[in-house]
Amino acid sequence: MISLSKIILLALVIGAVWYGWRWVNRVQEIGRARTAARRPDGRRDAAGASARDSGTHTPAMEAEDMEKCPECGAYVAPRSAVSCGRPACPYGR
Repeated sequence: MISLSKIILLALVIGAVWYGWRWVNRVQEIGRARTAARRPDGRRDAAGASARDSGTHTPAMEAEDMEKCPECGAYVAPRSAVSCGRPACPYGR
């Protein structure tokens, strides 16, 4: 027979599952927002989302060749390089 304690326990279990599901969805949405914010052009990747849903994989970012800095000798990505602090550094933007 169903007692009051069983009904209360069932309600607590259902509530815990519901709040857990909401928490998981919130964490996933925050992760998606951070990933979208890291894109260099700031756009969301609609094609990547549909490809991800269909099981195919597309890279989120293109690879960039590294170049050796003529001043300090460090290898840097030219589009995102910053100055090494030396006066003749070509990446002193």
